[in-house]
Amino acid sequence: MIVLGNSNLALGLRLAGFKDSHHVKTREIGISLLRSLDESEFIIANISVIEMLPELKKFRNVVSVPDDAKVFDSIDDLKEIIRTAVGIDIVI
Repeated sequence: MIVLGNSNLALGLRLAGFKDSHHVKTREIGISLLRSLDESEFIIANISVIEMLPELKKFRNVVSVPDDAKVFDSIDDLKEIIRTAVGIDIVI
């Protein structure tokens, strides 16, 4: 599993224990990260990153999260997005 996000998402999930969490500042950074991924990789990405990288469409397991953390009332909101996408709970 990999996180491709803005600074808030990348740092937040890294602090929550996701080691493969990246701040995608530019398209070039995103493209270089995508080159090393398998198409079955599970990806959590901000909406802005998905818009920046249309190449993400070839991946089957992409979960989009809002760019603004204020949309989430709690970490349970993110857990629900992931549960809906993959069908299982992921312990954060």
